[in-house]
Amino acid sequence: MTPSALNPDAQTRLDPPALLHALHAEFDRLNAAHFGGRLTLPEITLSRRKTYGGYYQPRKHRIVLSLQAYQEHGWPETVNTFRHEVAHIVYPNHSRAFWDLAHTLGCTQRYASAPLTPRRTPRKRYLYVCDACGSRLVRHRRLRNASCGSCDTKYNPKFALRLLSAE
Repeated sequence: MTPSALNPDAQTRLDPPALLHALHAEFDRLNAAHFGGRLTLPEITLSRRKTYGGYYQPRKHRIVLSLQAYQEHGWPETVNTFRHEVAHIVYPNHSRAFWDLAHTLGCTQRYASAPLTPRRTPRKRYLYVCDACGSRLVRHRRLRNASCGSCDTKYNPKFALRLLSAE
């Protein structure tokens, strides 16, 4: 791989394997320059489900980045998010020390850019009704074994919610 492929400019679009290679190279660079090689390489994955930004999973020692954000906003957005997540390896929260480190690593923006393309599928809505009191509840996830919170604070099959419609 050419050196320019490891540091793509804003217009260059790499295929996912090349992008992962460039992110590994960026981690190695950050680790050598700022941590003296003390950090262990996390698993780096690209998510087709995540629409923007990324996250660090400490238990799995994994950084997940949005492939859509890379395709829409390019390398600068992705490397900024990646540096943010590398800072989370050291500081799990957004403390002052975290932001100082993120800035030192080269983070230039505090939040990820919003996706340019709308959601592919509209969220489904589920409408439930309590037959006892007539309360209606709208949810975006299908409920299983749920009862009316107005009629009883704990689950009670006597006040079970009935699915009225799924849109």
